[in-house]
Amino acid sequence: MSIQDALPTSRITLTYRTTINGKEEEVDLPFRMLALADLSLGSSKDRRVDLDERRLRSVKPGGLDDLMKDMGMSIEFQVPDRTSASGDGTLDVKLPLERMKSFHPDEFVQHVPKLKALLLMRKLLLEMQADIDNRKELWRTLSELYARPEDIQQLLESDALKGFENLRLPAGDAKSA
Repeated sequence: MSIQDALPTSRITLTYRTTINGKEEEVDLPFRMLALADLSLGSSKDRRVDLDERRLRSVKPGGLDDLMKDMGMSIEFQVPDRTSASGDGTLDVKLPLERMKSFHPDEFVQHVPKLKALLLMRKLLLEMQADIDNRKELWRTLSELYARPEDIQQLLESDALKGFENLRLPAGDAKSA
């Protein structure tokens, strides 16, 4: 007999003695617990159903992601906007909670358009850096452009960069570098 056969399916088992048909017997009851709570802060689709008509949900090992997705939960909040140069304002965030990984920063960024754009910009810059390292003619052109500050200023003032003012790096203090 293996140890798995001897273990009860429920790790916590209540045992009590009772009399059944005139015989004293021990009865084992698996421990079950019902939690009645609104853990979705009112965003679950179950919230729209009357309490007595709601169905019970079973939380099984490894099944929490399925449960969260089925409940259709989301959370809305505001955070200070640290992405703008001024640092003013707030970002409205609506985060769908479909699985436990919804709380991971990489997943969080995918639901905030400003942060997603910054992450994409970072990816593009890293790809461009790798491309610059591999292409000598592009490296040479950028070096020539960087050597002539008046050309850089002309490019910044041109119509080609209209609408991208927010993506520029803030002017830093030369002494702090």
